[in-house]
Amino acid sequence: MRQRKPARGCDESGLFESCFGLLHNTSGAEMEGLSVSSLSANQSTVQVNMGAGLHDGGVASQWSPYCKEDLMRGGEELCFEELRAERYNQQKQKEMEEKMRHLKEQQEQLSQELEEKKRLLLRKSQQISNVDQPAAAPFKILDESGSEESVRKSEPSSDELPDDVFLRPDEKGLCVRVQFPTRPDQNHQQNRPPGQPSRTERDLRAERDLRAERELRAEQDLRTERDLRTERDLRTERDPDSQESVSQPKKQLSPIEEISVEAASLTSPGELSGGNFSPLDQNQKLDQNQEQEQNQEQDQDQEQNQDQEKNQDQNQETLSQSHAVDPCDPEVRRQLLDLFDITSSANLHSEQRPLPAVEECSLLDLGGDTFFIESRLLDRHSVSIFRAAADNQSVFIKVERCSAPWDFYLFTRLKENSPSADRAALISCFLFEDGCVTVYTPPADHQLTVVADCGPDLARVGVTAVRLLELVLQLHGCSLLHAGLQPGVLASCGAAANQDWLFPLDWSSSLDLDLQKDVRSVQQIPSAQGYIRLGLLQPADPPHTVDLVGVAETIYFLLTNSEMKPERHGSSWTLKHDVFTSTWRRFFGLLLNAGGRSSISILSELKDQLSELYL
Repeated sequence: MRQRKPARGCDESGLFESCFGLLHNTSGAEMEGLSVSSLSANQSTVQVNMGAGLHDGGVASQWSPYCKEDLMRGGEELCFEELRAERYNQQKQKEMEEKMRHLKEQQEQLSQELEEKKRLLLRKSQQISNVDQPAAAPFKILDESGSEESVRKSEPSSDELPDDVFLRPDEKGLCVRVQFPTRPDQNHQQNRPPGQPSRTERDLRAERDLRAERELRAEQDLRTERDLRTERDLRTERDPDSQESVSQPKKQLSPIEEISVEAASLTSPGELSGGNFSPLDQNQKLDQNQEQEQNQEQDQDQEQNQDQEKNQDQNQETLSQSHAVDPCDPEVRRQLLDLFDITSSANLHSEQRPLPAVEECSLLDLGGDTFFIESRLLDRHSVSIFRAAADNQSVFIKVERCSAPWDFYLFTRLKENSPSADRAALISCFLFEDGCVTVYTPPADHQLTVVADCGPDLARVGVTAVRLLELVLQLHGCSLLHAGLQPGVLASCGAAANQDWLFPLDWSSSLDLDLQKDVRSVQQIPSAQGYIRLGLLQPADPPHTVDLVGVAETIYFLLTNSEMKPERHGSSWTLKHDVFTSTWRRFFGLLLNAGGRSSISILSELKDQLSELYL
């Protein structure tokens, strides 16, 4: 049994044990490769450690370099790193509990302080409400033209303050004196030392403002009284009989006396006897009347604002209803086509019979030609697209439950504005009573193929992307909007792969912005609602942006054979599974983040970049 000195820490003992095990498990060949100096050094170290392990009279003690109870706990072996991580987590848990306890104590302390503040506030409000307000003396009118005795009787007491608002110092006549309510600090003011001011500047300013307000109110009352007197005089002059019926004329009163009489008539005798009526009460009533008038004016203003808002809402509702009209509605398209003499075209044929039933592996007779229906490419609502054969040629046939030849009109416009019209497919339309059939046939030495059948060949997809960009540029150049680009509705016509001419087989979602000038945003396009709900397009974005997203979806499907799933990163949109090169990453980035740029600018830039790589 080898004797070892206990190590100071688990890390040193673990290192020693690992070194010892490494030497023990090393094969003979490996031992021969070790240097003699390294081996002798290790042996000397082991001997020193073994010699140091003898103590207490030479008795050997067996020592383990690790704690078996901790490492083999619960039938699961733990390493030193896991034990240290466990201790670290326990320490963090204790710190978190201590922090939560501290926050809880702070919350309880703040709650107690808040309750104490509420009690103090309630106590102060009760004290203020218990203070009794002194009553004011009644309103008095003195006649200075009377006897001296009446003047002496009407002299103000020590509790009354003079008020010379209505008369100038050089005038004689009625003198109005108002007794103010006794203030709690009045006795203190009477006993103040000489030279000390009776009021602060704020009180003086408030008194001046109150006096000016009373002056203005009195002038308004006098003006109103004059107007009433003038109206009474005019009425008396117009009706002299009413003047004779009066037995005794009323005593002529001054304006202030009339105001006093009116104020007395508005107050009951019980109120006067109880001493509840005062000029301040009258002022309060006048203030209340003014507040009521202001409230009435505010209510009228609010009613007017509500009426204006209601009118605006009605206008917006009318505008939204006008925008809610589906620009792809068959009746709308029929009215637009009535502006043109489209029925005079040689490739437009009229059939006086119902729309025939078209099924796979069946025959269809149109204008004397027989077509064999091979397969169905698209079946959506009232639209179906078939692949057919006639005279050993592959053709495409679209059957639609709408008698407006909208596809024929838009395809003709696109072909007229296309510089490569010699490579374009030929189109013919057959109008029936309840629908129409559109047939696309290739020119001589050309063939028609579906874009979705081209496969995931990168070079082939690059050429298709260039042709698709050219197609959308031609559409936007003549104010046409497809608004439904998908690989299943796109076909190519050409004799060579790099000379294909792309065209849509389905124009159900397409618009003519020259005719439909009221379409100004993608919110009015039915096929763009899914992009708006996703957030990829904003309701106020230009209509052409829907075709940019359609191009991105089509090329993404051709590259990955899967549906495109965009996601937002900050303020820009990217693809969820981005495994493309920098060229294709820039391609999708420009299409999904137009940023206010025109569609023609973006499409031209991308077309030039891809043409250098794939053409």
